[in-house]
Amino acid sequence: MESELFKESVDTLKKIYSEALLEKTGAKEGETREKLWIAYNVVGKVEQHLRSILETGKLAEKQLEVFRKQSQEKKF
Repeated sequence: MESELFKESVDTLKKIYSEALLEKTGAKEGETREKLWIAYNVVGKVEQHLRSILETGKLAEKQLEVFRKQSQEKKF
């Protein structure tokens, strides 16, 4: 995704979770640290998933455009 806002949002979420994980939890807060680690990793997975969906959609859009052009050429 080329959107600067999207990239900034993902980066901000990762920063929030990593700071909370590394700087705001103590050694005895294992459960909290685990949840923060999971949240941090989920952000990356969601980002990858959204990129995949958009790229697949762009590919499908191009394929549809080619199909339409071919259909119009066959009519004439």
